[in-house]
Amino acid sequence: MERRPFGRDWGLSLRMAIALVLLGALYLPFFLWLVAMAYFIWGGMVAVLVALGALGLLACAPYLSELLALSLARADLEAGPETSRLEPMLERLCGMADVPVPRLAVMPTEVPNAFSAGRNARNAIVVVTRGLLDRLDDEELEAVLAHELAHIANRDAIVMTISAAPALLGRKLLWGFVSLPATSPSIPGKVGSTMLLLYLLPVVLVAWMTYAFATLLVMSISRYREFVADRGAALLTGAPEQLMSALQKIADQAPLIPNEDLRRASAMNAFFVLPTRSASNGFEVDPMRMFPTHPPLAHRLERLEELAREIGRPRGVPSAPNLVFAESPTARPDNPQALGAFFLAVVVWGILGGAFLTEPDVTGGALVWIPLLGSLAYLGGIVLGLQGVGRASAGAGGMGYAVTGLLLLLGPWALALVAMVVFGILALLGAGPIPG
Repeated sequence: MERRPFGRDWGLSLRMAIALVLLGALYLPFFLWLVAMAYFIWGGMVAVLVALGALGLLACAPYLSELLALSLARADLEAGPETSRLEPMLERLCGMADVPVPRLAVMPTEVPNAFSAGRNARNAIVVVTRGLLDRLDDEELEAVLAHELAHIANRDAIVMTISAAPALLGRKLLWGFVSLPATSPSIPGKVGSTMLLLYLLPVVLVAWMTYAFATLLVMSISRYREFVADRGAALLTGAPEQLMSALQKIADQAPLIPNEDLRRASAMNAFFVLPTRSASNGFEVDPMRMFPTHPPLAHRLERLEELAREIGRPRGVPSAPNLVFAESPTARPDNPQALGAFFLAVVVWGILGGAFLTEPDVTGGALVWIPLLGSLAYLGGIVLGLQGVGRASAGAGGMGYAVTGLLLLLGPWALALVAMVVFGILALLGAGPIPG
């Protein structure tokens, strides 16, 4: 068969580079905070060791990220008989695409899906679920494998593995800590964990916001990369209708899967060829459900249909898919979260402006509700703003209101943080307004 090169998608490369830079900027304050705490508590030597340890952890991030993704998926690397059906397909596709043959693993779930991960193209791995092997025929399986090989060839599987690891780890740790009062086996344990949760509530909120923004950056890659991988798979197999049939069959199987299996597999949505659930339409606090991980299925099928016409292939699948995971591409649902975020941002700035002009005495007790009201409006505005961005990314309106609300609430803090970093660097160099 003729080899069909994937080609380079510079739009995807640019998005991956920007996302990695922004992720680095997001985690830089925590690195500086750790080093500063070590310096003030234990001295310069310990601060240097902490900095070296953090940099060493960063160097090991590709390997650790792969281990985390495989651990969350509970992938079985020794599932020989189950993957024997896929090995000839994968070797043939890799020969056509001129990429190294990745490892194969099986995820023990009935949810039909697949994903790819790995440190680099030579150490990549393709994970298929047991449900996918049971429900797809050989041509459809080949199309899904080609889709995952496109991710590996474009290197977005590696970038996604590294980028999504902090978000996945943060989700596991954050929800594990928040659920301690419910999971504790004894009454004293429930009371104690509740008191600890209330005491550390500011830390939990900061951790949630960091996790949410990290997830948003990951989703900015994952949506675009699916279009690129769909095109790569169609060119590699020469049969876009095979991938269309596979995507539609995966979507149609969702109502037949137990909800518990769907919830357990949803942690890997950013990696999957098709998400197990769509983004939430209501109030949601889990960023993995707030932001859409994939473009609407209808849009993917439309692009594959256009590609099928370009290369002279028949459709081969019905024209009206059962859109389990996607909203209608013509629908523009309301986005009250975006308007709510903008309104609360205006409320916060109104409270700040009123306090600045009148200078009320909030320590006397009568006006103590002013900072409390402002704090609640601030936190509520951030949560609603992130939800508004997620809904707008899924096809709703109101993106401008959501982004404006977030900029009004977080913009001054971001500028202050940048100023602190710049002044700190100048101080270390012995220059600037702060003496070294």
